[in-house]
Amino acid sequence: MNIKAVALATLLGLSTPAIVEMTNPQSAIAQAAIPYGTFQDRTWAVNVSYANNTIAYYGENKRTGDTIYLSGATVGGNSQRRTYTWQNGNYRYQVAWRPSDPDYVRVQVFDSRGRQMLNRLLNRNWDI
Repeated sequence: MNIKAVALATLLGLSTPAIVEMTNPQSAIAQAAIPYGTFQDRTWAVNVSYANNTIAYYGENKRTGDTIYLSGATVGGNSQRRTYTWQNGNYRYQVAWRPSDPDYVRVQVFDSRGRQMLNRLLNRNWDI
């Protein structure tokens, strides 16, 4: 058995994932296409996050204290306007975001009949 060949094969086998990660910026590009952070107005606060290949939504009504957590968004739209949609039973929660105006999102909630129950423009909160 050639020790040098085994050592080289082991080194390449262990270092290949790191090399691929450094040379493949795809994950950084995908993460830049998500409106990370907390967006709010006087009544609503919505946090959009990304972890374990899943986009999550955490919403809070600041007046009542009601909260909701949803994960597993479907992504739609185009490069100018992206939409992130979560289903919760008969309700559809949607966040629309323009990468060219990253500090604002439009949050909408629809009932089972497609009737809009909420439509708010929220701005990014850098203090949270």
